[in-house]
Amino acid sequence: MMAWSGKNYKWFYDHIHSRYYALLVKWCFRPFGGEDRVRKELIARIDFSSREKILDMCCGIGGVTFVMAGKAGKDSEIVGMDLSSGQIAIARKNNRFGNVRFIEGDVTGTGLEDGYFDKVFITHALHEMPGEVRQRVLSEARRVLKKNGEVIILELDDPGNILIRLFIGLWFFYWLPFNFETSTRRDMLRHGLVTELETAGFRNVTKQSKYRGVFQVVRGIHGG
Repeated sequence: MMAWSGKNYKWFYDHIHSRYYALLVKWCFRPFGGEDRVRKELIARIDFSSREKILDMCCGIGGVTFVMAGKAGKDSEIVGMDLSSGQIAIARKNNRFGNVRFIEGDVTGTGLEDGYFDKVFITHALHEMPGEVRQRVLSEARRVLKKNGEVIILELDDPGNILIRLFIGLWFFYWLPFNFETSTRRDMLRHGLVTELETAGFRNVTKQSKYRGVFQVVRGIHGG
């Protein structure tokens, strides 16, 4: 769920999209082995320590949040934040972890403490945002991270293989004329998340392509 949307968009997520979001995610991940497998694979190379503080920006209904909670130590503190009250309500209902909590909020200005978190995840949301809003979200992620803390972005990518691009375009409904993500997704891919993280002040930025370029995992370090 994106953080920058206006009242109409928020209403759509709160009252309509949240009701079928879980089904939509299952559909999107089905060609890759299913939602659970994909989410685990995307964070497979990320190490978690036993007492970390982790923020999941744009957490939606908590799909990635719960997977990271399964990997993180039970003494970790994990916070999921999303602008949509409808999605947060579902995440809270499905939460079975004592060290996970969900809060409704705008990730362009979380109101959370400076330098509090060891890791900040931004999960499948930046492609919905215009460039200036992506930069605000990245700046906020950097603000709430500790020095040497890490931001991890799980996102769509642009496969090099034309056949894969055509399949994904059909499967992910890119062909729909009213797909609001089309222009912002293209803008994100054109600028590149590696460049945008470096612009936001992160160092040691790396990108890992997954599933033949359908998804990407981009990571950067808060250098102080």
